[in-house]
Amino acid sequence: MYYFLLLLTLVFVLAKLFGLIAWSWLLVFVPLIAWIIWIVFWIGLAIVIGLNED
Repeated sequence: MYYFLLLLTLVFVLAKLFGLIAWSWLLVFVPLIAWIIWIVFWIGLAIVIGLNED
């Protein structure tokens, strides 16, 4: 999944740089931001589970 989101971000960045899309840069980086949020969620979940173990 990581490679797909990275490739999608790369395609969006190149399309933005070549003027093929007129999106804001925030929209261009949404796939990468979503992946970072997903990783932070799982790390946070692992920390919470680790702290609740007896």
